[in-house]
Amino acid sequence: MTQFSNSDSARAFIRQTGRNLRIARKRRLKTIAEVAEMVGVSASTIKRIEAGDPSVKFGIYLALIEVFQLEEAVHFAEPESDVIGIALEKQRLPERIRAKKDQRLDF
Repeated sequence: MTQFSNSDSARAFIRQTGRNLRIARKRRLKTIAEVAEMVGVSASTIKRIEAGDPSVKFGIYLALIEVFQLEEAVHFAEPESDVIGIALEKQRLPERIRAKKDQRLDF
């Protein structure tokens, strides 16, 4: 079984996220060293994130998102965008809904 982190789509997602975070840093006119200090990691970790290194912990990506105040811009893994999950949920919906009998009157 192939790990997700090794798939082409996962690598592309991580690389794009790194590029996006680099743009966010530059827009804020912050150096790598300044951002590293704000997040509490080394400058080399920030460089690895911006290069799309998949071995960096996900929590550090989230810390960068918080530091750059990008919480509203992040829309991955939202239930509303889960096309497969929504389709599966629709398949499980019953054809009809019947009222339950009142169990208290069952002598």
